[in-house]
Amino acid sequence: MHSETGTTGLDARPEPRSAPAKSSPTHAGPPGLEARAVRTLRAHASAWLRAATRPDDRWLLNVPDTGVACEVLLADRLLRDLTTRERDGLHAWIRASQHPSGAWLDSAGRPDHSLTVMGWWACVECGDDPQSPRLVRAARVVHEFGGAQRANYTVRLWLALAGHIPWSWLPSMPAELWLLPASATVSPSRIAPWARGLMTPLLLLTETRARLHLTSAEPLLLTRTRPGRADEVEVIPPRLFHPGLVGDLMMAFDSALKLAKKVPRGPLRRLALGQARAWITQSQQPHGGWFSARPTLLSLLALRVMGAPYDDTRIQRGLEYLRRARGLTRTGGAVHLAQGLTTAPTAALAALVTHAAGPRRLDDLRRLISGELRERGEWQRRADASAGGWPHEQDARSYLDIKSTCAVLEALRALPPSAPLAPDAWAATRRASEIILAMQEPDGSFARFERGESDVWMTRLPWRDASILAAGPRYHRERLQITATVLHQLARLGWKREDDRVARALAWLERRCDDPSALAELDLLTLRELALCSAALHPEDHPLRARLERAVRGRQREGGDFGSLVATALAVRALIALHGSLCVQSERAARALARELAALPPAPLETPAPEDISGQTPAPVELGSLRAPGLGLCPRTRDPALALSALIDAALAITRHGGALDP
Repeated sequence: MHSETGTTGLDARPEPRSAPAKSSPTHAGPPGLEARAVRTLRAHASAWLRAATRPDDRWLLNVPDTGVACEVLLADRLLRDLTTRERDGLHAWIRASQHPSGAWLDSAGRPDHSLTVMGWWACVECGDDPQSPRLVRAARVVHEFGGAQRANYTVRLWLALAGHIPWSWLPSMPAELWLLPASATVSPSRIAPWARGLMTPLLLLTETRARLHLTSAEPLLLTRTRPGRADEVEVIPPRLFHPGLVGDLMMAFDSALKLAKKVPRGPLRRLALGQARAWITQSQQPHGGWFSARPTLLSLLALRVMGAPYDDTRIQRGLEYLRRARGLTRTGGAVHLAQGLTTAPTAALAALVTHAAGPRRLDDLRRLISGELRERGEWQRRADASAGGWPHEQDARSYLDIKSTCAVLEALRALPPSAPLAPDAWAATRRASEIILAMQEPDGSFARFERGESDVWMTRLPWRDASILAAGPRYHRERLQITATVLHQLARLGWKREDDRVARALAWLERRCDDPSALAELDLLTLRELALCSAALHPEDHPLRARLERAVRGRQREGGDFGSLVATALAVRALIALHGSLCVQSERAARALARELAALPPAPLETPAPEDISGQTPAPVELGSLRAPGLGLCPRTRDPALALSALIDAALAITRHGGALDP
């Protein structure tokens, strides 16, 4: 942890425990503003915090995942766990999520091939008539995409489980890979942690040729007349690899692997499968699940297929995790029960705790500190650091999440120096700073879960489903966000741009943001993080600050806003950070922000639980459609905690620089 000046970032601060309180948003802003906009926003943060942590009828803080909900309904044929209320609630939400065109849409609002297949199948499984107009439209959309057999790997797995397509239409994974040491290039430990949680149960399911008795999805498959037999039809096989010479060679190699599997391999195969089963047992988290909902569901299926009974402790804990990951959400103006991708994320809880009002705040901070990782995990195989930091979800113990770690550090900064938790908070902060620095990649950027998670060599192959093996492309905007957030947090802890690790990360960011067209493709959330990072570590005349400022200013509309309420808050905060004070454009944006905040209804500190999930019930207000990076097959998530945090941060920044939220 030594910088070029000979001192660490933490040691360089003269009064480390008292410094966070100086910039704490809790005490910023004049009484008038605190009594109006910020107090209302903090009341909403408290309402979300309580609504998301209630034992019953909790509200989702994370993405409501239609794909996982469909898989849960299909898997219930084997797991037999859903109550009638849960089954009907998930079914109603899936139906409400369907677009009038018949398709289910992705996060960008485009028809999604795989989601439409799963949505149609789940509705039919729950008793809907496949000849109803809306399902006929959905089937037509699937056929236009080329049939269900051309959907992603997850859909093809379910088709194979139902016996609709042969198992050979899924890429082969030699079971012997699970016997390789973690240092081997082709070892499963080298892929992203989310992908590892998928590939291991997928291996067990494909090796055992599992079969589930599901409602038929054959109407979604495209067929053709069998050559030479006009009276017979066959399903058109999908192409597993992209066209081209390398793709053809990989297709031949895949066929060779499948032929080799027919040769008896004796104890080696049994040993490899036993290793995969042992990994599933060992990687189950204290909260009962695996990395997230989809790996959890597939791991439960694999355990059942491998002979685990219904009352097996692992299965019961996994099913309870899936139940805790469900919650209420609004769709089409109504409240529905939805399946979340995870339980309440640590980052979202930390953001709410940072800004929530009420007497429970100290207890909430204590719970955040208690969630610190104290045990070694798989991420430490390529990171030279002891335990510390925070996981993606509370009660997880193996998966470090740098985004959650930065969010918790931000919450701990607001802790007064005289608080009884201050010594524990400071010790956790020191450990977390070492963990963050240990997660720096060789190119200077920072990984979110494990070093090397975006540089998986198998993703360079022309395999259609190779993207599930990595945590996004190496230069994806989420990597920009994580790196900028980490640098901003390190700057707040005292690290300077002269530190060699900070300098390498800044150089990586500058290379990625050198092209104005690349900045034009970034969302305002990423631009806000880049702006805060650059303002904290770059001098005022640095070229990157000027490029970021132009990129943000160019998105302002005639009315002064930047689109949505939250987008305006993000842009205001970025402009103030880059410019150093209020300017004409940020003042216009502040007035636009004030107009919308004036119409925001007050929120109680305690939100009453809804009596019926199918009706209009009291609930926390969703402040815009802000989307943040997600996990795995859900690249974008809705994050109400991030929306509230952005609004409060912007309002306080306006008042700190002499402005006012005056419409």
